[in-house]
Amino acid sequence: MSRGIENTSSDYYQILGIRRNSDQDTIETAYARMALKHHPDVAGDSRKVQVRFATINEAYSVLSKPLERAEYDQKLKTPELIYQEDVITSDEGRGTVESSPGAVPQQQDSRTATVNESKVKASSGLMSRNRFEKIKQEARKLIAKGDFWRADLLMKKAVVAYPRDIPLRKLLAKAAAGRGRLREAVEELKKASEVEYFNPEIHCLMGDMYLQGKQIESAAKAYSNALSWQEDYKPALDGLEKIRSLKNKNLPWWKKLSGRGK
Repeated sequence: MSRGIENTSSDYYQILGIRRNSDQDTIETAYARMALKHHPDVAGDSRKVQVRFATINEAYSVLSKPLERAEYDQKLKTPELIYQEDVITSDEGRGTVESSPGAVPQQQDSRTATVNESKVKASSGLMSRNRFEKIKQEARKLIAKGDFWRADLLMKKAVVAYPRDIPLRKLLAKAAAGRGRLREAVEELKKASEVEYFNPEIHCLMGDMYLQGKQIESAAKAYSNALSWQEDYKPALDGLEKIRSLKNKNLPWWKKLSGRGK
């Protein structure tokens, strides 16, 4: 019988629909089934789907690692210890639970209130800073190995919690490009540029993606945008030089002889 993810988001085992004594093969099989069913490409790219998919990824990320799984199993026995780290909200991207606007102070000795609060936090896309940094570190390793698919899956939860993190957006762009999804890579970089529109590196990376997709004019515009913020930015200058070389290479021989391609 299918279980609703939203109602069981505080228990990673229930999220994957497995027993707590399941072996690693069972975890892998369950994750593959759930990931395929709830991937945004299949279920739609709404925020609700993204959060659900990210929750599945986080559950797998913990349960697939023996040490993290053992630590998590201990926390299941003491629910009041879950989410005691500083956390950020998916809307703000920073701050602690105690300083969140409208937060209601809880009694320190109220076990029931703490457990209920934990359930609310678990379902609202909260993530500790330490957890977030670990995800980015693991994603970098996966990308370096060429495992772009798993890197992308791993970062889906993180981007819901930290939508304005520039390094994360760049990692997502790399993972998308590695899977041949250049349009998706450009969209990630556009979101990064909305945060730091003055950052020439972001515009230059967009140019690289456009160039890889043979969208020459869009690439030239992106490189020019980078130079508008830093006129001597070498990667952008190199990108424009590549474009000139490509255009010259495609010119008819008589234009090359006459020098009209320069």
